[in-house]
Amino acid sequence: MTQTTATKPTPVINIVPADPEVPYPEMTGAEPCRQGDSEDWFPEQGVNGLAAKRACLSCPVMLACRSWALANPHLADFGIWGGMSRGERNAVRRNSMRRAA
Repeated sequence: MTQTTATKPTPVINIVPADPEVPYPEMTGAEPCRQGDSEDWFPEQGVNGLAAKRACLSCPVMLACRSWALANPHLADFGIWGGMSRGERNAVRRNSMRRAA
């Protein structure tokens, strides 16, 4: 879909909103992801992010964070969310789709 502006086509980007049934976790600021270096939570490709995953284990909102990230893959496409990497979250989604079929 495009929109014409002054004879130049401008692409229209559809932004998918967050899933309202799975709210973003309420943060207090004491969560491990708020304390450390953001590079730990968004590792480069090929880096496993084990330090961030371990830190998530002590987080009080880990399960809510994981649920939000699984429900909103378009917003949590990269990084460690709820102790899981992008590949791990994609595998969970694929497996749940297979079980539903």
